[in-house]
Amino acid sequence: MTDLPLRHSCRALLVDGDRVLLARHRVHDYAVWAGPGGGVEHGETHVEALTRELHEETGLVVTVEHAPQLVWIQTVTMPWMRDQGFAGIVNHYFLILIDEFPPASGVPPGSPGHPDAEGIVEQRWWALAAMDAAHAAGELFSPRALPKLLRELLTDGPPATPLALGL
Repeated sequence: MTDLPLRHSCRALLVDGDRVLLARHRVHDYAVWAGPGGGVEHGETHVEALTRELHEETGLVVTVEHAPQLVWIQTVTMPWMRDQGFAGIVNHYFLILIDEFPPASGVPPGSPGHPDAEGIVEQRWWALAAMDAAHAAGELFSPRALPKLLRELLTDGPPATPLALGL
């Protein structure tokens, strides 16, 4: 049991057809692919945090037309986050249907929020089939079942209420 809070974060599922934009994060001695996004700052709503993070990491300026839709809430305990004052993280995943674009940070290198300062080593658009193959070969995604979850989301549509997920 811990008395430390969970860090709240927003992540995007930027989807064009069967392709999704993911960022490869270096975490300690491994890398994981996840939707672009990051922490909710004091006073921000989840959508405000998502908007800021997407601009910082991908250059995307989110507008009302993008209509971010909350589809998943992932809660993960992460012991290594204790050093940062958190017991783990709650990721709020938002679906945005969008035309593919080349991701490029909306802030100058060296600035807070720039992908280089966030441990992001690569961003790319993934086709579902390529994600399935990479997942089967041991590539890490967050959530771990991201290829399956994304396929279900695109087949069945967004859930009436956000799905609760673990690691």
